[in-house]
Amino acid sequence: MILSIQTVLNAFKQWRASGESCFVAYAPGRVNLIGDHTDYNDGLAMPMIMDQAIYVATRSSSSDSHLLRSENYDEEVSYPIDQWPTVPRTHWASYVAGMIREIPPPTSIEMLIMGNVPLGAGLSSSAALEIATGLALEKLNGTSIPPLDLAKIGQKVEHKYIGVKCGIMDQIVSRVGRSRHALYLDCKTLKWEHIPIEYPDIRFVVMDSRVKRQLASSKYNERRGECQRALQQIQADDSTIESIRHIQMDHIKAISDPTLQKRIRHVLLENERVKNARSAILRSDWFELGKLLSASHISLRDDYQVSCKELDVMVDQAESYTEVYGARMMGGGFGGCTINLVLEKDADLIAKSLVSESRKKLNYPVTYYSVAKGTEAGIQYFG
Repeated sequence: MILSIQTVLNAFKQWRASGESCFVAYAPGRVNLIGDHTDYNDGLAMPMIMDQAIYVATRSSSSDSHLLRSENYDEEVSYPIDQWPTVPRTHWASYVAGMIREIPPPTSIEMLIMGNVPLGAGLSSSAALEIATGLALEKLNGTSIPPLDLAKIGQKVEHKYIGVKCGIMDQIVSRVGRSRHALYLDCKTLKWEHIPIEYPDIRFVVMDSRVKRQLASSKYNERRGECQRALQQIQADDSTIESIRHIQMDHIKAISDPTLQKRIRHVLLENERVKNARSAILRSDWFELGKLLSASHISLRDDYQVSCKELDVMVDQAESYTEVYGARMMGGGFGGCTINLVLEKDADLIAKSLVSESRKKLNYPVTYYSVAKGTEAGIQYFG
C-alpha cells in the first residue's frame, strides 16, 4: 500500500469532518541488516530504515476522553484521559496510550493512525508507532525531546505497558535513521554512526514469511533471561565483568549449561560480524557482506535458536541462487522476515521466483519488499 501525508490527512478529515490544527507525524519501520539479539545485551547492531512508515494525524480536543482510530484495523478506541483503555496489553492502542502516559498532552487528543509497515512481520511497526506518536505529542506540548530520550521512552512503553523486554535499536533507528544509510549502533554507549550504502550494484530484498509472531508471548523474553543467567555465572567466576559486552570467548567455560553457552557464543560472534559488516559496506565488498549475513543466520538458527522452519526454508532457497550474496532471518525471530543481498540487475526476477517457490513449499502467502532510500521520521502541521 502506497501512503502519503495527504492520504493520511484526507482520512482524518473524513473521520472528523475537518483537518484543521492537525499534525501528521511519521516514523519508518526498519530492517536489521545484521546484529540481532545483541541490542539488549549491550552489543552492536546495524539497522536501516524502510520506505514504509507509520503515520499519525493528531490534534487537540475539547473532550474529556482521548479518541483513537486505526485505519488499518478499522477500529476506534475512546477512553477517559485519567484512565487506561480497556484493550489487551498487545493491542495497538496500548502502544499509543503508553506514549500518552509518558508524554502527557495538555488536553485530550484525536489521533488517526495509518501505516504500510507490515504488521507482525518483525519490521518494527510498534517502534514506528511509538516514535510517530511521540513526535506528535512533542508538538502538541510545544517541546522538543532529544531523539535518544524519545527512543528511550518508546522502549519504556514496550517494557512497562506491553511486556516485551526489547532493546532500544528499533526505536533509535526509527527516530534518527537516514535515507540511504545503515546505522552502526553501539547499544552500550548508545552512540551511532551513519554508514552510507551505495546501491547501484546490489539490492536488499526483504522476504516476508507471513508467519506472525507475538514477541510478548514467544521465547523472546526467555532468551533475554537466559543471557542474564549466563552473565551471572560468568560474574561469579570473574567479578570484574560488568556486562555481556565485556565477555570474551574464554569466559564461556565458566557457564555450566551448554544451552547458555550457545546463547552467549551467538552474541559475541554477532558483535564481531557487525564490526566486519561495517568494514565490508565501506569497501562495497558485497561478497564479504553476504558471507556475514549467512553466518548470522546459522548462528541465530543453531546457537540462539530463534529461527523457524519457514525462515530456514526461505534462506536455503535464496542461497541456492548465485545472484544472492547472502541471506538471513532478522528481528526477534519465530516468524517474520528474511533479508537477502541480491545482485541488482536480477533482483526483481529472483524475488518473484523466491516468492513463488516459498508459497509452494510453505503454503503461506509469502511476499517481498525492496529496501530503497528509506523514509526519515518527521512531522508536518496543517493549520
